[in-house]
Amino acid sequence: MALEGTLASDTALAASIALQKAHGAHLTGYIALAERAVLEDGGQNWVPAAIRKSLRGAAEEAVARIEAQFRAATADLPEDKLHLIRGPRASDSGMAEASRFFDVTLVGLMGEGSPSTGLHPDRIALMSGRPVLAFPKGADTTRLADHAMLAWDGSRAAARALHASLRLLETGTRVTVVTVGEPKKTEVEADGLDPKTALERQGLTADWITVPQGRGGIARTLLHHASVLGAGLLVMGAFEHSKFREDIFGGVTHDVMAQTRVPVFLAH
Repeated sequence: MALEGTLASDTALAASIALQKAHGAHLTGYIALAERAVLEDGGQNWVPAAIRKSLRGAAEEAVARIEAQFRAATADLPEDKLHLIRGPRASDSGMAEASRFFDVTLVGLMGEGSPSTGLHPDRIALMSGRPVLAFPKGADTTRLADHAMLAWDGSRAAARALHASLRLLETGTRVTVVTVGEPKKTEVEADGLDPKTALERQGLTADWITVPQGRGGIARTLLHHASVLGAGLLVMGAFEHSKFREDIFGGVTHDVMAQTRVPVFLAH
């Protein structure tokens, strides 16, 4: 998981500890500070040496503080299951490279109006090829496996999200599949070839509903229904359309990341 020293990162840390206890998994903390990236990029030579030294000292103090927080929060976990890495770079690409070696990466969400130096979970999922679990600050981390909502549009990304999330969800978990607008037509029309049946065959309790798109667009429609359903987790595919297009014009992934109040499981 990404350790950034933010409130959202603290929420992600609490969730990672709960998941470790529930699954007996390995937990790796990856210290990712934007300040370190700036200092290590080598492009700040115009900054006086004394100021660079001061900034470097402040960054190292922040790293030490985050490390101490991680150690304290995980003190009761098995030592052989705990790992800590001081990431050489606090960037989406650096975090994506690290994510390729893990089942899932937990990242805090900065939310609307956040500085560009924060990590972007959607970009990490895109670049890493691995699922990312993103947490807005203060999100409830205890209900991830109680009731999940799966955004389904029949796309490759949605299918990847469905199957990648199965390791996180527990047998008996309630999953509501939500399609905004009419489901896409496919060449396959046989009984049982649908997300509801696929989830039920994994031991989950599933429903599938179709809802009209609200005035606020698909992202707001999904988040509204997640709230109405009381879902503790939103599962969705990331960037089915061009990442460049989403950056310039916005898109469902971008808007969900900016507005969500519930944890989001992303896969691409």
